[in-house]
Amino acid sequence: MFPSTVVAVPHGSGYYALFYVLGFGVNLALLVWEGRQRGYPLRSWLLLLACITVPFILGTKLLALSGAEWETLSSSGVLPASEARSILGGALASGLALPLLRRAFGYGRHVYDAFALPLCAALVVQCVGCVLTGCCFGVPTAGSWGLTYAPGTLPYLVQVYQGLIPAGAAASLPTHPTQLYALALCAGVGGVLLLTRHSAWPDGSRRWLQVGLLLAGRFVLEFWRDPAGEPVGAAAHTHAGLTMLQLQWWLLITAPAALGIWWWQVRRAGRMAAEPEQAPINFSGRNLLAVGGLLLLTAGVGPWALSLPEVLVIKSLLLAVLVLEAGAYLRGLASAPRLVRAALPLGLASTVFVLTSQVSPDSTLSVATPEKYYTLSGSFSSGQFLREQNTEGGCGGSTPLELYRHRYATGTLDFSRTKMPGTDPDGDVHKAERTLGLRMHIGGDQETPLGLGPYRRRTTLFALNPYVQLDRPWLGVGLGLMVGNLGYHRYLSGDDVSVLDMQSSVRVGRREQLYVLVDYNYLGYGPGNPQQRIGIGTGLGGSKWQLLAGAASSKGYDVQDGANRWSGFAEAGFRPTPAWQINSFALFGNPNQRQVGLRLSRRLSAR
Repeated sequence: MFPSTVVAVPHGSGYYALFYVLGFGVNLALLVWEGRQRGYPLRSWLLLLACITVPFILGTKLLALSGAEWETLSSSGVLPASEARSILGGALASGLALPLLRRAFGYGRHVYDAFALPLCAALVVQCVGCVLTGCCFGVPTAGSWGLTYAPGTLPYLVQVYQGLIPAGAAASLPTHPTQLYALALCAGVGGVLLLTRHSAWPDGSRRWLQVGLLLAGRFVLEFWRDPAGEPVGAAAHTHAGLTMLQLQWWLLITAPAALGIWWWQVRRAGRMAAEPEQAPINFSGRNLLAVGGLLLLTAGVGPWALSLPEVLVIKSLLLAVLVLEAGAYLRGLASAPRLVRAALPLGLASTVFVLTSQVSPDSTLSVATPEKYYTLSGSFSSGQFLREQNTEGGCGGSTPLELYRHRYATGTLDFSRTKMPGTDPDGDVHKAERTLGLRMHIGGDQETPLGLGPYRRRTTLFALNPYVQLDRPWLGVGLGLMVGNLGYHRYLSGDDVSVLDMQSSVRVGRREQLYVLVDYNYLGYGPGNPQQRIGIGTGLGGSKWQLLAGAASSKGYDVQDGANRWSGFAEAGFRPTPAWQINSFALFGNPNQRQVGLRLSRRLSAR
């Protein structure tokens, strides 16, 4: 008899998380390919995948909640933190959501079949993680094909609790490799789908075949699976003298029902002509509305509802949609209102990062400021300004200057790392709070002549802005660089867009009490028309509020005779919790210089 295979895996979710992400990656990659083969519009298809992924993830957790956890959910409205998951819950939730979502996005019933084969491939990958982690394990076996697990793994701990092995045993008893049985099941169902892919079956029938075969296989597999590793329906029930798990009794009904629906559809289709699949129409407004709704959902389910791998999956899908939407908008800029819509995708992308930056409970930001932390911010700004410029040639040409109105809108994503004053592990002492960051701005500028100017221009604004900030209690200094299409606000650039500039700031005074701030090229809300500011600020004695007001001036481009470059400005910041901050900014008092901005920031602890 051959010895059992030993899988020595430390107790934890490292392998599970890795193969969880890989499984999602395989599933999404195959779904993107499937959508391309079917001629689906990429933007709405990716958004549909994101919308179906969220209920799938939540469903895997909801079905596995205990009674006490359901009481917590019903009383607080927040999904409790739990490591238990069930693929059956994900399949149920996504199965209920897909009919509604496919109608909302204009997809036909053929879309059901697009999900069948990719899910089988993803489950094959996920089963490998289950083998290495030790979850979903089987009952003890005397066969040579059993798997033994090292101390600290779930099978080992369960067998110690059941008294099957002593606490100091070198390994668990051999168990049925039910994870490999499940892998073979998923691969086999995928093979059936491949072999029948050219069959003239009605739309949606392959999904019923996949569901029926997987449920039937799961019913059989449960006879070798240890109930201690089953998060749902693990209690035994006896009916008509037959004892099975609750889950098996449920599968005994649903598996034949799914296969019966498949058989009925196939037989019925033999007497009817198949309907050709039609690709849906892509609507950008609907896509952005769906992104906003999905962000509200992920923000409202609680800070621990999504693990880091799940957050990464959702972020990747939503950001891909928003990048494509940004490209579509920027290609079609035709009027000032569209400038706002051009910057909106990046503003939403920033919100994707901020609202879905959910972290595990042990890494939350405490009330006390940590030694170092990251800050993730998303902002949106819109404004306009008047300037005189040459209608042809450059600055210094002989042609007269004409007055133009520039309307602009920008979205900004800002990521920074801050290290507080202290002593490094090597003994070096630093007294300043040090911040290194990078901003990415994207938006548009629309030029409109107010006189005899011969042209109208639409310009894409895109800029990278690395910066550094050093702060001590009584003094702060900042310096940064701007590279890209920055806008039309430098005197030396004439009619051409500025491509290189710098920013700087100096603060004198304590931020919590009273201070004076001087900014050159203030870029917190984008590069459309950066201001030179001097203002007085206060923290009202603490760190929860920041108020700043003063005078702001446009840069040195030509303006009308007698026109004033100066405006008043006000900026307010509110920190409702140590991790969150909201800021707003506005220029006022000068009709030729207008700007408003809003920024949302989240602070994340760094280790």
